[in-house]
Amino acid sequence: MHSSRAMLALNGTLMTVLGGAFWLLPEFFTLTMFPHIEQNEAAMNVGVSLRKNMGVGCIFIGIILLSCQVSSKTTAKRLLYSSSFGFFLMFMALLQVRVSDQAEVPIFMLVFFFILMLLSLFVASRRYQE
Repeated sequence: MHSSRAMLALNGTLMTVLGGAFWLLPEFFTLTMFPHIEQNEAAMNVGVSLRKNMGVGCIFIGIILLSCQVSSKTTAKRLLYSSSFGFFLMFMALLQVRVSDQAEVPIFMLVFFFILMLLSLFVASRRYQE
């Protein structure tokens, strides 16, 4: 990752793909996090609705990040700092939900947001960029 613009493109692409997965496979993600609600139709409906809304939110964020990759280096760095903070908040919220046994958050999701946070922070904090 040599530039903040390339990192914005990566973040935007990954968030769009994640959002698409939430939108297309809401039952899978709901049952992964809440396996005990499989027989409860009302709970499944709520879970599926929330996953679809999360998917649209992730796609929305991804589109914004993708469209901002053509910004100036200064603006792109500022956006990367902001997205790094956002990924940190996602990581902390998912970790809290997992540790408190509110839901079975997959380790993959924790690792995913942690790595995006570190990469965004690293690239944004680089002094010289292409």
